[in-house]
Amino acid sequence: MDALQFEEMPEMRHPYLLLTYDGWSNAAGVATATGQFLIDHLEAKRFASIDPEEFYSFAEQRPQARYNDAGEREIIWPQNEFYFCAQPHLGHDIIIATGIEPHLKWRTFTNLLIEFIKRCEVHQTITLGALWADVLYSAPVPFSGSSTDPEQAERMGLGSGSRYEGPTGMVGVLHDTLRRNNLSSASIWANMPYYVSVTPNPKGILALSRRGMEIVGLPTDFPELEEEASDFDSRVAEAIAKDPKVQAHVKDLERRAAREQQRSRPSLAQDAPASGDDLAAEFERFLREQRGNPEDR
Repeated sequence: MDALQFEEMPEMRHPYLLLTYDGWSNAAGVATATGQFLIDHLEAKRFASIDPEEFYSFAEQRPQARYNDAGEREIIWPQNEFYFCAQPHLGHDIIIATGIEPHLKWRTFTNLLIEFIKRCEVHQTITLGALWADVLYSAPVPFSGSSTDPEQAERMGLGSGSRYEGPTGMVGVLHDTLRRNNLSSASIWANMPYYVSVTPNPKGILALSRRGMEIVGLPTDFPELEEEASDFDSRVAEAIAKDPKVQAHVKDLERRAAREQQRSRPSLAQDAPASGDDLAAEFERFLREQRGNPEDR
C-alpha cells in the first residue's frame, strides 16, 4: 500500500498549498492551531493523507484512544492530512495541510510531499510556522521568512533566502527540496514571545491566519478570533504585572523598541528578515547568554 493515499482527487485550479507542522516550527502551538482554524473557517474537505506506519516511532508519538460521536472507541494515529477548498471567485483553489514532523525516513517523507505537490499541480507551497523569539508581547506579531517569488517577497516584506547554518526541521528540509525541484515556495514564521508560554497563543493564531489568507487572496477578518486575541493580551498583561523579573524584561524590550523607532529603523516585521531557522539560532544564543549570567539564574 502506498503511504500517500488519496480518498478522491478533486478538480483543482492552480492550488496554493498552506502547510503547517507540529514540531520544530510550532512554537506556542500556533502553526497547527492555525492550520485547523483555517480548515474550519474555509470548511475544507479532507481528500488525502500520509500513512504514519513508516515515519513515526509510536513509543515516542503514541496513538490516542478516544470515543467518537457514535460512542465507539477508536485509535487515532499521528496524522498528516490534506484538505481542499474550491475558490470559484479566485483564479486558484486552496489546499490546507496539517502534519507532524516525522521521526524516521525524512527524505522518503519529503519525497512524498513533492509527489503530492506535483500530482496536484500546486502553484505555490507556503509553510506557516511559529518560533520562539525575544519580542514584545503587546506589539503586533513580527514575521520573518523568505519566498522564491520576488514580487511576493517584496510585497510581504520577506527575504529571498536564508544564510542559516545548523540544525533544521522538516520545514527547512522541504523548502530545500522544493528549491532543488524548481518549485515555487514561501516560508512564513510568526515570532512568539518566549516568556509567554501559553499554548496555543490566540494572538499568534490570528496573525498567522491573517498572513496565510493575505497570501492566497482571501479576506482576513476573523471577529471571534480578534476578540479572543484581545482578551488574551489583557490576561498576559495581568500575569506579567505579577512577575517582577518578566516585567523588567518587558520594560527593557519596550525601551529597545522606542530607541529603534527614534532611529527610524524598520521594525522586525519590516526588515528583510532572516528565515525562522536564523531567528531560532539567535534566540538560542540569547538563552545561552542568560544562562551564563549568575544573576539571571
